Amino acid sequence: MKIYMPCFFTDVVRLVTYLPFYRIHEIELYFKKNIEILEPKSAIVYIDNIYNNIQKKLLEKFRESLGDVEFKVGNWRNRNNTWLNILRDGWEYNQETVVVDSDNVIDSIFLDIHRELGTASIYTVLDIDAWERSPQQFLRRSRFFTKIAGKDVYLYRVFVHRQTFRGGSLFFIGPKQVVVFTKVPEVEILNKLERALDRVHIWLRNFISDETLLGIVAYLMGIKEVPWVVASRHFHHGSAPGKVNEALVASAHRQFAKGLIKEFGSYEFYLYYLKYTAALVWNLRNLF
Repeated sequence: MKIYMPCFFTDVVRLVTYLPFYRIHEIELYFKKNIEILEPKSAIVYIDNIYNNIQKKLLEKFRESLGDVEFKVGNWRNRNNTWLNILRDGWEYNQETVVVDSDNVIDSIFLDIHRELGTASIYTVLDIDAWERSPQQFLRRSRFFTKIAGKDVYLYRVFVHRQTFRGGSLFFIGPKQVVVFTKVPEVEILNKLERALDRVHIWLRNFISDETLLGIVAYLMGIKEVPWVVASRHFHHGSAPGKVNEALVASAHRQFAKGLIKEFGSYEFYLYYLKYTAALVWNLRNLF
């Protein structure tokens, strides 16, 4: 695949993280470390659940202590709408974008990896903790590609049709502690995805993982496999909710699939709709 020919730069242009307001302490704990490691040309934090001027004033005081870090705020109320704003801004500024989860710290070896993988349209990073805990979770949908800086690089299939009536997602970006976009999807793709997502009830959107949205983004960009490598450390934030009801998850995905069919009409999105219609019917019994 020609897009994996090596390039000869190490600069990270745009380093981004995103988080809800109640986790802003992670900027100080982890994002500052990523800035020190990567020394990006710009560092931006997208902060969700901002709807009050007092919140903005508190954030401004906090930002002043961080140096040259830009805050972008909104009340998107879910990760996926936040991601669409990140990608749209990446297109607007025509910049390569490195997005790191707010509770992750990138390995110092990342720049060596970026030197080689930086010509791929998208590549991702897995944290060592998840790799040591359950490597097969990621390998069953991946194949070995090459070695870079002593690290194994795998290719993850973003769409697998045989998952239609099995567990697991049809669309999935793979490991996502860090996602690098050297090529940003066309604005029309982002606009259509946003309209499809807007057809999902606002309180259900967080039941759709951002790994699913990003897998769909890659698919719509014509990418079948995304390179990934193990090169970060995950510091679990400890505020995750308990197990969600599977019927609500299925309902969210089903509504999203309907929106995707309306916007794109692809056969693969009909399979996506069929999968979660069946899952919704099956899991309705858990609501009673």
